[in-house]
Amino acid sequence: MINQFNQFYHSTIPHSTIHIFQLPIPIKVLVIAQCFSLMPVCGIYAATAQGLRFSWRSWRTWYSVLCICSLSVDTIFTINMTAHSLLDVRNVEPIIFHVCNLLGFCVFLQLARKWPTLMRHWAAVEQQLPPHQNWKQREHLARRIHQVAMLLLSLSLMEHLLSIIAFVYHDLCPSRRDPIDSYLFATGPQLFHLFAYSNWLGWLGKLQNVLLTFSWSYMDIFLMLLGIGLNDLLTRLTCHLQHAVQQPMPEEFWTHTRKRYRAIVELIYEVDDAVSVLIIVSFGSNLYFVCLQLLKSINTMQSTVHAFYFYFSLSFLIGRSTAVLLFVSSVNDAARDPLLQLLRQVPHAGYSDEVSRLASELSADNVSLSGLKFFSITRKLFLSVAGSIVTYELVLIQFHEDKKSWDCHTQQPLN
Repeated sequence: MINQFNQFYHSTIPHSTIHIFQLPIPIKVLVIAQCFSLMPVCGIYAATAQGLRFSWRSWRTWYSVLCICSLSVDTIFTINMTAHSLLDVRNVEPIIFHVCNLLGFCVFLQLARKWPTLMRHWAAVEQQLPPHQNWKQREHLARRIHQVAMLLLSLSLMEHLLSIIAFVYHDLCPSRRDPIDSYLFATGPQLFHLFAYSNWLGWLGKLQNVLLTFSWSYMDIFLMLLGIGLNDLLTRLTCHLQHAVQQPMPEEFWTHTRKRYRAIVELIYEVDDAVSVLIIVSFGSNLYFVCLQLLKSINTMQSTVHAFYFYFSLSFLIGRSTAVLLFVSSVNDAARDPLLQLLRQVPHAGYSDEVSRLASELSADNVSLSGLKFFSITRKLFLSVAGSIVTYELVLIQFHEDKKSWDCHTQQPLN
């Protein structure tokens, strides 16, 4: 039995040649985020987590702070514009959009301060786990992370380009003679509510709109990739135990396994503390915009191009919101039932106090990411959110009026 323990224990000691720390967020995704002033972390090209650091003197940090200040002023202008119009569920959309994404910028700046310490803890936990059995498994994880990130970034870019095409080339109520000027005027109405139109101010408004739109998509992508990374840590532990439960193992083996499990749980709790505000902002904004877009879907569309853009945007929003919930809830899925099922297969000769203790911890722990501890992200949440959306839609439809956006006498500038 001792020889069996030594075989399993030494086979899982990490070796520098095959156990390389892998960031849960790919370098390419971090670079793209920093281009849009998010996650101002230094040393993202470092070979290990020890090279990551945060500095208030870095140009990345100053760039992020500058954008936050600019977007804060833009949000104040948006609140001022909305306050001078009729308040309803549709007209407060610009405020919700600006406030949620401005909060996202602030949360990412705060998260950048914790990121080096968090990634060092992640690396330390990963070093305790059994490495991937071969390079194909490791490449599969890296490939999956990159595919999810690039697919969602590409779809976000496609949606934004479709919105430009739909407005510029099919604007039935232009506010300016030049279609580009008309589009810039409609993109930043909060600016031109106070100031006369100028080309440079129009491009500034468009730049701020791009930053806010990217922040909205990046919040969801970031949470998905964290969910994939945490799920992989739990899956590796589960896969390792699948080979151990078939035969009696000494108590030291289960002590070592329980410590590995506890290390992963403590990491998940630390990640939850760091991103719980981001989860609140992401899920709250997605819920609001899904309800609003579903309400708009019963309107008459002004052209085929607008209809194509609208339904593509609606489908992407619903799909992205669902994907966030499923990827993040996968942490809860992998943290309990798979391990408990394996412990039930432990033979009587190998059952010990440590196995019982591990089973008790698995039953008692609520391992999941959460929104500031108000709610846990599990699969059951999907039905609760879907039910809430149906309820809100039934209420809103009763007071809904079909606003024809091509009625130039009543049309409000588009966001």
